[in-house]
This record gives sequence, C-alpha cells and structure tokens, in this order.
Amino acid sequence: MAFRSCATHHNRILVNFYICLKFTIFNQSWLFTCHQAQGPFFPLIPFFMKELIRLFLSCSFVLVVLLSHAQKKVILDTDPSYDPDDAGCMAMLHAMANQGECYILAVINSTNHKESPIAISAINHFFNRGAIPVGDYKGYAEKIDAPGDTYDGLVAKNYPAPVKSWEEARDGVSLYREILAAAKEKSITVVIIGTMHNFYGLLQSGPDRNSTLTGKELVKEKVAEVVTMGGNFIDGKGLDRTNWGGAEELCSYTDWSCVKEERNAMCRYVIENCQAPFIASGWEVGCGDYYNAEYGNVITGQGLKGLAEDHIIRKSYEFHFQFRGGAEDISRHSNDQCALHYAIRGEANNYVAVKNGKISLSEKGVCAWSEQAGGVQGYIQKNRDKELIAEEIEALMLADTPEPVTQAPIAPANFKAEKKVDHMTVSWDHSKASNDGSWVIGYDVFVSGALQSRVHGNQFHGKLSEKELATLEVRSVNASGTVSAPTKFSDRP
Repeated sequence: MAFRSCATHHNRILVNFYICLKFTIFNQSWLFTCHQAQGPFFPLIPFFMKELIRLFLSCSFVLVVLLSHAQKKVILDTDPSYDPDDAGCMAMLHAMANQGECYILAVINSTNHKESPIAISAINHFFNRGAIPVGDYKGYAEKIDAPGDTYDGLVAKNYPAPVKSWEEARDGVSLYREILAAAKEKSITVVIIGTMHNFYGLLQSGPDRNSTLTGKELVKEKVAEVVTMGGNFIDGKGLDRTNWGGAEELCSYTDWSCVKEERNAMCRYVIENCQAPFIASGWEVGCGDYYNAEYGNVITGQGLKGLAEDHIIRKSYEFHFQFRGGAEDISRHSNDQCALHYAIRGEANNYVAVKNGKISLSEKGVCAWSEQAGGVQGYIQKNRDKELIAEEIEALMLADTPEPVTQAPIAPANFKAEKKVDHMTVSWDHSKASNDGSWVIGYDVFVSGALQSRVHGNQFHGKLSEKELATLEVRSVNASGTVSAPTKFSDRP
C-alpha cells in the first residue's frame, strides 16, 4: 500500500547506499594494492580513480536525497467549523503521512464550538489513526453548540469518534507543552490554519511539570518552523481577512473580515514573541482574487464527488455548500491547503519563500514584511500555475484511506525515576513503531494494573509510593491505537 511503499523505498535507499559505499571502498583497496604491485592494470589507475570518485559522489547524493525527505513531525492547529478546507487539510495530512512524509503528533482545535474537537477525532478515526491526540482551546468564557450550518456538528453527530465530548479533549496549551518538552531540538513543525488562540497561550505559558522552560523558550528550542495561514503580502495592501483578526478596511466588504480586536491582539503578540522561524501563507496564495485583487485562486474540492457518498471529507464539503448555494459544485479556494502543502513539502516547484525578515501587524489589521538582518519571519507566494498546484493538492485530498496498523510498536525502555517535592517523575526513552506506516503517539501508564493516564511526551508525574512505583508499567501506543507489550519499571537494569 502507498504508506508502506514510500517508507520501504527509504529503507531500500539506505541499503543501496551501504552496498554502493562498500563497493567503492573495496575497489579503492584493490587499486591501492595494484598501485603497490605496479601490475598490468597500473596504467588504468587514473581512469578507475575518476570512476570511483564519481561513484562515491553518486552514493553521497543518494544519502542527501534521503535525508532531505526526512519525515516531519507535525502539530496541526486548526478550526474546523464553517469552511471545510480544514477537513481537506486533514485528508491531505493523512495522505502525506501515508507516503512517509510526516508524522502527525497532534491535532488541536481553536474554535469555541463544542463539536469541533469531536469532529477532529472522527476524521482521524476515519483514516484509521484515531489514537492521535486531540487538543482543544479551553480559554473561552463559554463553549457553544455548533450552528446548524457548520460541518463540525454534522461530523460529530454522524461519525464515530474516540473523543466523545469537548471536555475529553486535552487542553491545547498543555498538549503543546507536553509534546515539545519531550521533543529533540528544532524537530517539530507547527502548522496553524486556524486562529492563534492555542499558540498564543503556549507562548504565554510558564514552566510546568513537563519542562522548566517557558513557552517562548520551548518554541525557540524545539520548533523547527511555524507555518501559518493568514495575512496578506501583495500589492502593498496587507489586509488580513480573518485568521489574524481581519482588517478595518474590510468591514464594509464582508462582516467576517472586519477587524476582531482579540484575534488581532493575539496574533500581534505571536508575531512579536515567536522566536522560531515563522512563515505566513497569505490569503493571496489560495484566494488571490479576493477584494479586487487579481492573483489567482487555487481551486480544489470538486474531485471529492468521486469518493463514496459517506466519505467524511466529501460530506463535510457538501454540507458546507448545502447552505451556500447548493452541493453540486463543492469547489472552493484552498487557503489552508496551500499553507499545509508548503509546510510539509517546502517550496518545491509550487512556491517561493521570502525569508530573513520581520512581519508587522497593526491594530487595524494591516500587515507588512520588511527585510531584517537576523530575521526569522517570511511569507510564501505561488511559483507555479495555480491549476497545477490545485491538482497536486486535490490528489492528496483524494488519497486512499490506509489500513489500521495492527503490529505492535516497540516497547519503551530506559526508565528513570526522580523524586520531586510533591510527586514522582518517571521518564523513559521515546519508542518507535516496529514497521513502516505508523509512529508512536503516546504511552499508556499503569500502576498496580490500573491505567493511570495516556501521556504524549515521555514522562509520567504522580504521587507514587516506592511500593506503587515497583508496579508501574508503560506501553507504547501507535497512531492506530495498537499498544506494545508492557515494560515494567521493576525490570530495569
């Protein structure tokens, strides 16, 4: 299947590199011996040496190709509610995971709808990765029921989901911190296609049990890149539509594009305080004809009509358009998809990134970029015909649903325990899946045979006696929910 074949292809490249390198070393040794003996092949040595150098460079190129396609570890921060491109993005993300391009570590909701985190869980479950953790922004004064014309309500009510209520979803800021605390330096790609609520909360967060670092420090140390959909960087207009808070000038154009003070303030704080590389995919990338611009729309979605009628992504799109002119034509611009597309695949032939600068956002929703020495902020623009970008995106949206991975992941190892003032912290090394096509998303922790919690870093914190600690065991969990054999704390060396 697709998600196995790509990862297996990577394994074959490594094997071929090893064979190629071994062959090169063998022949270099043979030539050295020939040179010492000055035998009959001595005059041909310069020719053979050139060929061996070429062969070695070819082997090196193979290795570089492999390393450049390393799987990205992704946290998707999204707002599934009105526009179905968030659902389209989740389909894309699972497709790229199938192909060995990324690991999905978490999907986090930023809306105030009760049904949104349930819909995220249902989509992950539909793609047979229902164990991927779901986060939810808990800072709203009130959570509301999804309006009748938003697809998150439809999905939550009609598709099975491991997360049954918004209360069951993890606190988004806490989930960010837990994953980042356990990550290697510069190893996490954060993709924000919703609002900035969760990431703003992360940057404002202080030390906790998982890490002594502040949120700003965690982001600087652990995040390789933040890619966000928002802003506008064409023709000097710089007017955001909604994700970054909208713009005052757009209030007379559409109500939902009118500047929203809280969103705007959160986004300004994020832009000013995020010290990780920060790349914006402005509205002009996916919807370039908005507000009298002529920059070209990347249109996707109609191909979903070829999927099964009950396919969760097709249903999401059709339900959205059912209230907006009819569900026969379900094509729309692809703002979120372009941001995600770039976040995983980079510029490739599709985009050009303008980097090494600083983004500014005013209280009126006007954004701009300027070159700045040492700057880590930038934006992308289309670098290819919009129809060709759309074809590539839609092909990912239509990819096959993978089978669940039932082979157990590798069990955790190397337990350590540290007694704190008011609790015990137990940590272990991160585990890996035992086969291609999956990854470890967390660990189930048991004490005295009873499940205590599922953690998504590599630490467990609890008030444990020495006797209880001796009964502790941990099982790795892959994205499909398959668990490993237990590793017992008492069995450590």
